[in-house]
Order: sequence, then structure tokens, then C-alpha cells
Amino acid sequence: MNAGPYSNERVQKFIEDYFIPVKSRCFFDKPTELMRQFIITWTPTLIIHDKEGREHHRMVGYVPVDDMLPHLGLGRAKVFFDRNRFREAIKALETVIDLYPDAGPTPEAVFYLGVAEYKSAHDASALRRAYDTLKTGFPRSEWTRRAEPYSAIPLHAGV
Repeated sequence: MNAGPYSNERVQKFIEDYFIPVKSRCFFDKPTELMRQFIITWTPTLIIHDKEGREHHRMVGYVPVDDMLPHLGLGRAKVFFDRNRFREAIKALETVIDLYPDAGPTPEAVFYLGVAEYKSAHDASALRRAYDTLKTGFPRSEWTRRAEPYSAIPLHAGV
């Protein structure tokens, strides 16, 4: 992992700090076992999975350096989220949003933050706040459209 965004020192440090990278060559005319196991159909493909091998985030194709770090942070947050470790997920998602407010993965991080806050505190207004943030900051995002049902939740909502 030493080309494109992977050659960036900050990207390398993040990967070293939070992940165990595995690099495999891909031969589309003769797929390797890893290609078959992880259904790799295009390169580059970066998959973030946990120690049990469950996939939590996937990036297919070239990802610019400006989006790579937020993608890695989002992937890390989604591991916490999927394991019901909501406090850690919230912290990781807030970091992505704060450090990379204009990055491609940020709307997804905002969406997941609202859901993680809801699941953590059982306060439905967290979903509404996520929608409002998405509607204001990312009006054309797919994640804004996904969150639209939350627009009906009152901001003072409880359980």
C-alpha cells in the first residue's frame, strides 16, 4: 500500500495506528482466494473488517487523499457502531465530522452519528438533529434523503 493516497504519511500512520493492513495482488483472469473470499471485482478495493472477518466498510476504486482519512475514520467508527460500542462510535464519528467537514464521507458520518446517539440514549431527537444537519450542510446528499423520515420527529422527542 504505497501508491496514491496510501503513500501519504498521514494515511499510513492512521492505518498503522488503527488497522492491520493486508495487501494482496489481484488477477482478474485468475482470481486469488482472497479475491473470491472478499468478492473483489475491482481495484483498488479497501475493506475494513473486524477480527472475526465481518465487513463494516468498503471503498471501491480510487479514493483521493482528502477523502481517504475520513473514509478510514468512518470505517473505524462503523466497526464500533456495528458492535454496539456507541460511545466509541460517537467519538470517532464526531472526529470525522470535525476534522473533515467537506469530505465525501462526511454526510454518512453525520447520519451514523444521529443513529448512534439515538441508540445510545434512546432519544429520537438525535435522529432529527442529524437530518437537520444533513439538510443544511449536505442538501443534495444521498444520506440527507435517507434521513428524511426523521424530519417528522420533534426536536424535543424522547423515547
